[in-house]
Amino acid sequence: MRTSRSGPPGARTTTGCVDTSGTDATLPVLVGSLTNLISIVDADEDLASLLDEHERERARREALTRVRYLSVGEWDATGAAEPDVHHRGFLIVDGLLSREVDVLGRQCVELLGQGDVLRPWRWDPDGSHVHAEVGWMVLEPTEMAVLDHGLVSRMTPWPQLGVELFARGTRRAHALAVALAISHHPRVEDRLLLTLWHLAERWGRVGPEGIIVPLPLSHQRLADLVGAHRPSVTTAMGALTRSGAISRRDDGDWILLGAPPSELRHHRLVAAMT
Repeated sequence: MRTSRSGPPGARTTTGCVDTSGTDATLPVLVGSLTNLISIVDADEDLASLLDEHERERARREALTRVRYLSVGEWDATGAAEPDVHHRGFLIVDGLLSREVDVLGRQCVELLGQGDVLRPWRWDPDGSHVHAEVGWMVLEPTEMAVLDHGLVSRMTPWPQLGVELFARGTRRAHALAVALAISHHPRVEDRLLLTLWHLAERWGRVGPEGIIVPLPLSHQRLADLVGAHRPSVTTAMGALTRSGAISRRDDGDWILLGAPPSELRHHRLVAAMT
């Protein structure tokens, strides 16, 4: 059960770290109210499923961490770093973000949502030496659990939780590799259709008309996702609509019609469609 919150999703917290000398350092210490806390197993049901009932209840009491809320709009992630608490990053509890990476005027976009682990600081100086500008947009009100050194210590009795959080980064890298492979298809129509099915694998849901992709996917965002110019995407989406491969709902969500391309015959939604 989650602890009560001091503010609704979309409102930034004003809590911060204080000196823990003379206190129990096994628990997160915040300025002001201690209600902006969440157990890591309440933050993510897949993490909770790794523990038996007894250990899950213990983790609910002990594996506590802080919560950060983001409102819709541009996010200056540099202000989120807290070197004095050995900040490791965030686990998205709810919401939707986009990471926008610009290299010499060409931009690509990655969508991140519930269950993703991110470390959103500026470009890693020990990584690639190709200069890139990285920006973050909050597309839906977002709630994130703070992953810091204190939480890592409190999770020590349950190493499987740390292993699963590490695996989230591996799965994210795999999804990016698939997106990169899709971007190498020469036809924009193919890239768009494959990208929509790729996104549906995670976010899609079966509706009466087909597979609904409930994401804010404007033509410009689709262009950034597939590596194309917006006018080309507009033309290609029109062709896909006329061919009966996709349609768009009144609320702006895209619908995938019919079966996925043969290359995606193992798509998790195929069984649900049949």
